[in-house]
Amino acid sequence: MANINSTLGAVRDKKKDVFTKIGAYTSLMQSGTLPDETNIFPSINNKKDIVPYLLDLLKVIVGSNALQDLTGELFTKFISVVEPQLKLAVKKQTIQYNSGDPIPAYFSSGISVPVKNIDVFGKLKTNPQSTSGSMIYSDNVDTFDNKLYEAIRNAGTDTVFGNLIVNYNGSTDSFLFKPTTTSGNIGEWMGDFVDNAEIINKKQFMSEVMNAFYGSISKDQKKTVEQVYQELEINKLIEQLINDDDSFEISPEDYEELLKRAQEIVNGVVYYDMGCGVMAASLPLSGLSSLISSISGSTDPFYIGNQINNTIDESTADTPEVADANKQTVKDGFFQRIIKLIQQMLANAVSTQPLIRTILAISSAFVNNGVVQISTPLNDLKKFKVYLKCIIRDAMKELNKYIFKLVVGFLIALLNPVVRKIIREKINQYIGILKSLIPIGKFLD
Repeated sequence: MANINSTLGAVRDKKKDVFTKIGAYTSLMQSGTLPDETNIFPSINNKKDIVPYLLDLLKVIVGSNALQDLTGELFTKFISVVEPQLKLAVKKQTIQYNSGDPIPAYFSSGISVPVKNIDVFGKLKTNPQSTSGSMIYSDNVDTFDNKLYEAIRNAGTDTVFGNLIVNYNGSTDSFLFKPTTTSGNIGEWMGDFVDNAEIINKKQFMSEVMNAFYGSISKDQKKTVEQVYQELEINKLIEQLINDDDSFEISPEDYEELLKRAQEIVNGVVYYDMGCGVMAASLPLSGLSSLISSISGSTDPFYIGNQINNTIDESTADTPEVADANKQTVKDGFFQRIIKLIQQMLANAVSTQPLIRTILAISSAFVNNGVVQISTPLNDLKKFKVYLKCIIRDAMKELNKYIFKLVVGFLIALLNPVVRKIIREKINQYIGILKSLIPIGKFLD
């Protein structure tokens, strides 16, 4: 225990030292004076999650708009590059010992899975043409979720997605999945299915993150407090997996907090503690729709950051006494929460969305003689613990790597002028020493 505490203490000291040195470099460029050692960042004591520490570094290096700009970066540049890595991760985690075996006869006959075990958050109950649906479905009608909705609308009729046939049975409220061809082997079929799918859709991802923040879509879908609580409970357990905690326990305090948040979402007003006061945030569906409409097609991270910032201002207009008391702290607090939700929704994208649940259902049948192993999401978190931990870790690795590279880029931009200034000062210092040791007149004779 003493060795562990000693190691953690050393890590804390190194974290503090990084902040102190960056502060020193910044102060050197701005005023020529050096700051005292800092210990004001809570991320210094965070042992597992690297993201809060990277966010604090960004704020120190870049300044007041760091988290707003990062949010825009994650919604544009990060989303545009992460898809291939996520597909590789999914294929890696679904490779089975029998992947070289021919496609089994039971799959050709069809594998039946209840809709409730595929559609964790009730997405398929929402019409893609509705206001809510237009945000949580891709505009591409050939994506997997759109095809599942089409299958439900056309019960009893085969709907084809890539190399998969989907048929919805209304009497049992279940999907029947079977391959379009019996040629090839299990591994080839699964690889082709994943390659043809879309794990992250930009518009859908933005909508899910902002809905997790405000609950606008959930309220419009008229979900009950119990339904919203169950979804928040799943998110909480996935958050634990992000932090490498697989205890799958909801503490009494967490239970009360989740139940309270579920009630807030159903009521249409959520509350956030900003450290300088509790703020109410409310965004009607029309406001969220307007935001998503304006940012989902943009590739400009600064524009997206500004639009989200304006939306935050509008949604918290009813508590100006808190918002105006410490505007930058409030702004950072909101963007920090949004970035945390980006983490959460990225983890959800590789663990709970209908596409991934279908992959889990079919791959589990491949190793259990056609018997599907998925059931309720809460049970599956424990049953597929190893898969979920590995796939979520792969997804978080991509996110952490992107933010890390961004921090390093800004750090290099900060250090370049600092180094040049120090070199100039050293050169002038040495020239002065040389001049004092060798009278300059001797060189002029």
